[in-house]
Amino acid sequence: MALTYRKCPKCGHERGEGETGPADVCGACGLIFSKYLSARVATAMPAQPAAKAVSVEDQESGLTARAKELILYVPEEVDAGAVYARAALLAVLIVYGIRLAAMDIPSWEMAGSLIHAPMVPFHEFGHILFRPFGEFMHLLGGSLFQAALPLVLGGIFLVKNRDPFAAAVMLWWSAVAVMDIAPYVYDAQHPQHILLTGRTGDTGAHDFIDVLGDLGLLMKAQTVGYVVHRFGILMLVASFAWAGWAVIAQFAKRK
Repeated sequence: MALTYRKCPKCGHERGEGETGPADVCGACGLIFSKYLSARVATAMPAQPAAKAVSVEDQESGLTARAKELILYVPEEVDAGAVYARAALLAVLIVYGIRLAAMDIPSWEMAGSLIHAPMVPFHEFGHILFRPFGEFMHLLGGSLFQAALPLVLGGIFLVKNRDPFAAAVMLWWSAVAVMDIAPYVYDAQHPQHILLTGRTGDTGAHDFIDVLGDLGLLMKAQTVGYVVHRFGILMLVASFAWAGWAVIAQFAKRK
């Protein structure tokens, strides 16, 4: 239906009884009433704000906040017995961790430690797991899985259980695994240690002779071994700090 005005909103002309022109057009100034109204409505309506694009920085900030929330999570209430048990476990891990860190690298003193034997099956399984990815990853996979498995478990403790203390213990385990790998790396330059094959690496079956050889670092294996060991110590210290913070924070919420 055509829109009409009795009196033109532009010029004030009133349509007479005898006018025969279109009802929606002013007979004096030619104003089209429907277009005039559409223009007025469009002007009166506020412009809709454009959807705010999520920038890469905002996404990264959100991920950082989420990670911080998981890493520093503290329950509203914590059982006092659980807090004291965690404190006792942390004390044991600190003492034993420092003892392991002080062990001699060239002699692979850690190979005689209590914790070395349980890590061997994980190491060997890593070779099987990474076999489909080529010879290089097959050889490196043993040590990689030995050190990475605790980190995967730590991630599960953080995301699923929201347990930073357990995740810190897993970081401690990974740190010890890295320190255990360091003498193996060191030995590649001048193989001396008897491996699972019952032979020294110079007769074959030494992971890091081939791995470091492919990387052009075989003649620097001893230096690389010390670097790996130092990195393990840094991880160890980080695990102490994280677990210690968790115990202190939970101690304040004990009931």
